[in-house]
Amino acid sequence: MTYWIIGGNGQTFGPVDLATIHRWVAERRVISTTPVGQSATGPWRDAALFPEFASAFGAEPMPDAPPVGDAFRTAPPTGPSSTASTVPANWPPDMIAIPQLVSGIFNIVAAVSWAFTCFGIILSIPLTILGVYELIAYSRARTTDPAVYLDSTKTKAILDVCTILTGNFASLVCGILMLTQIPAARERLAAQR
Repeated sequence: MTYWIIGGNGQTFGPVDLATIHRWVAERRVISTTPVGQSATGPWRDAALFPEFASAFGAEPMPDAPPVGDAFRTAPPTGPSSTASTVPANWPPDMIAIPQLVSGIFNIVAAVSWAFTCFGIILSIPLTILGVYELIAYSRARTTDPAVYLDSTKTKAILDVCTILTGNFASLVCGILMLTQIPAARERLAAQR
């Protein structure tokens, strides 16, 4: 099996074999969040999400992962949990992740604009909380269990629809878009398992 990585400078390196990746991990040229793919065009996942690299990052290898020598076990198991290894390579779906990111940004922008009015505190605090919550969920989507991610995204999408009460039309549209895409994402997830 060969792998490609995206280096810190954005350049793609590969194809390289498993032993080379392990050597690069030991040299700290590859870290747990380095994008790794099994082709030059991706799909890309964090290196720690590959079972064959689990022990190199201090996590216990999955039952089907090949064993790696003790030279790579430099820390106690702190890597991703076993639920993170079930994340599909193309996760999260763009039709959910991008509206979530856009909505998070627009919620924060709306909160800032409401902060300068007489109802500022009443409206800006919930919008800020929702915006930050969406941005955090977006940044952790690749390492969160897909079923948990979809459940929390549904809740955030419903709250986005409610932001119409503050005049935030962009988040309304993003919320509706996410709600329409969640069932299809659940079906694709069930088909991949």
